[in-house]
Amino acid sequence: MNMHERSDEQLVRAFQAGDESAFSIFVARHQDRVYRLAMLWLKDQSRADDVLQETFLRSYTGLGQFRFRAQPHTWLLRVLRNVCREENRRHATHPLAEDFGSDQSIEPDFAAAQDRPRQLAKLHDALKRLPERQRDVVMLRIFEELSIAETAKIMGCRSGTVKAHLNKAVNGLRNMFTQMDGDVT
Repeated sequence: MNMHERSDEQLVRAFQAGDESAFSIFVARHQDRVYRLAMLWLKDQSRADDVLQETFLRSYTGLGQFRFRAQPHTWLLRVLRNVCREENRRHATHPLAEDFGSDQSIEPDFAAAQDRPRQLAKLHDALKRLPERQRDVVMLRIFEELSIAETAKIMGCRSGTVKAHLNKAVNGLRNMFTQMDGDVT
């Protein structure tokens, strides 16, 4: 079996056995997703680049002791979330910045909307207003399309907690959109 065809678990086991190339493949496989989430949480390219490096540095040192209680990619996203939270505390900013960049590759499906920039601005404004844990659930569950179980592992909580946060977030977003639409008229 080609090294690139191996599962994440097989790559981590190979890395733990001393195969450095397995870690390189693991990084290549996940760096785009990690970077997209870092941009969503930080909204600053320079900081996202730094967080990307720090996340994989911590992964390099942490995977040697990885015990497979979670999927490797789920563990990696939890490391990312922790690094982003530390970065935000250091810079005292919101995890989401003031606007979505034009190069952003993750966007909700507003293809039917005629006024895409306005819709994205409304979504961004509403997401900023959500409590941090609800915002994290939305980004992981909806934007990254992770399962409830994966989201729970990344956030360090139970599946029921993720469901509750997601329900509150969806209701909160629905209410905010209703209020925003009422303010526009």
